[in-house]
Amino acid sequence: MSNGCNWCKNSTSNGKSNFKDKCFEFLCEADEDDDNVYGYVYRFEETALFDIDEGDPIPFTSTGITKGIFHDAVNMPDQIFILETGIYKVTFFVNSGTADYFGLELNGSVLPQTIYRTRSAQGIEIGQALITVGQTNYVLRLLNLFSNIQLLQIGGGAAPVAVNASLIIRKIAELV
Repeated sequence: MSNGCNWCKNSTSNGKSNFKDKCFEFLCEADEDDDNVYGYVYRFEETALFDIDEGDPIPFTSTGITKGIFHDAVNMPDQIFILETGIYKVTFFVNSGTADYFGLELNGSVLPQTIYRTRSAQGIEIGQALITVGQTNYVLRLLNLFSNIQLLQIGGGAAPVAVNASLIIRKIAELV
């Protein structure tokens, strides 16, 4: 139990109960479901446009919080290793600045149910899919599937550097 949870044990003040006699003790309990698997990888804008040819993966140059997912942003920035089997929810975002198609590749095979396109000149692409990972250490990549694109560069002036591509992976179920 954390220090902040002592409030639940001592929830009276001046002889009256606090929180209208309701204490949310579940907020104080340790997370017993600690076998979650998740990962966040991303790419910041650069000072120049970054070319990605048709069929090439997006290299994610930064790794956020991960557990059960491996990503080496320096040596293998385009590969995300999923270390456990299961059903996963994958969400991706890309800002290419042009009409485009993106999709996920799992262990060398493009998953048709993950292909998203935009015809917008803005080139903002968001995709989400459920995928099955049948073996450990499968490699996941986000591919540019149509025409050559350029990931956008840093905006002018005092604009902050922003993420121009990201991928979130979350295990939602075991295989049955």
